[in-house]
Amino acid sequence: MQIAEPLLVAIEELSKLPGIGKKTAQRLAIHLLKCEDQQVERLITA
Repeated sequence: MQIAEPLLVAIEELSKLPGIGKKTAQRLAIHLLKCEDQQVERLITA
């Protein structure tokens, strides 16, 4: 499965968080893609 470059970057950055491995980072990134824009904006500004 090929993953788009922006998604790979998001996974890489999320996996830098303490306790977050590559698989969890991938799940989080995909979850964020499925979220409504407002939810993501609230997370960004938090």
